[in-house]
Amino acid sequence: MKAIVLNDINTIELKDVPGPGKAAAGYLIIKMLACGINSGDKLFISGAFPRGIPTSKYNIAGVSGAGRVIETGVDVPEYYNGKNVIIYRSLKHSDETIGTWSEYAHLHYLNCMVLPDSVNPELYAGSLVNIITPYAFLKQAEEDGHKALICTAGNSATGIAMLGLCHRQNFPIISIVRTEKGKKELEALGAKNILVQSETDFKHQLQQAAEQLGATVVFDGVGGAVLSKIVDILPFNTSVFAYGFIDKETAFSFHTTTLMRGITIKGFSNYRTATVQDPVQLEAAFQDISAIIDQPFFRTKTGGRFSFENVKEAIAFSSPGGGKAVLNISPIN
Repeated sequence: MKAIVLNDINTIELKDVPGPGKAAAGYLIIKMLACGINSGDKLFISGAFPRGIPTSKYNIAGVSGAGRVIETGVDVPEYYNGKNVIIYRSLKHSDETIGTWSEYAHLHYLNCMVLPDSVNPELYAGSLVNIITPYAFLKQAEEDGHKALICTAGNSATGIAMLGLCHRQNFPIISIVRTEKGKKELEALGAKNILVQSETDFKHQLQQAAEQLGATVVFDGVGGAVLSKIVDILPFNTSVFAYGFIDKETAFSFHTTTLMRGITIKGFSNYRTATVQDPVQLEAAFQDISAIIDQPFFRTKTGGRFSFENVKEAIAFSSPGGGKAVLNISPIN
């Protein structure tokens, strides 16, 4: 089969590799349809992540995608048979893994969420990572006793998914965006508490909103200047979880008086949450998400579509609106 293989740092190539054989116990063979290219894919290809991270057989690149299950191994729940699924390969690692930037994938079923028959899988080719991350975060925030949150990811795919999950659970959220255009995008989705970073009284607005809603947890998908700007006005005993670092140019900094306010700052990884680590909770999360995925918060923001042959152009693609490049692989019959 054709697959996009990582040969070395910043070196990918379209190659012929062996296809999956018979599905192993707990595994699916999936005919791939499309793969969204996430920022994590680009970072991994660039060498930003250590090469010790488990990958796929044959060094196939990519972690996200959508496709149809054509074979199931023993111990796979029956409801996967013949269904369209979306994929986040990094949820469960194994030496049996094959895919996802390939014509066929061989993945454990807990890397894959069943889609309702009513939705087009192409609309979700890069979605699962952007949904499971805020889902796991919100579960953790609620268990830690927080009542409202601040999300610096704004109108990113993860930020929009966070908004949708908060709406569903009636959990107050303050969304921070960079532009008025981003604010309008969230308003169209029903968001109420939206703050634009460039407004002159942004910090004052955030301080008031956080105190009014009791927002004592921050999901930070940006880092750098934004987090440095807000950390000193967060409510006492706020927990800040750093997930992304879009602002690579500006180092995060804060005055030591912040420490006197009881602010804690730590990294966040969905892999380390109970939602992902516990197979029972992860399967329940998939069922939960599947029931609401037809809502507009959870579709992949697609900026451009590319063939396998044009994967290098897809990797280099950047959309002003935050849309992802999507690799089209083959039609689902």
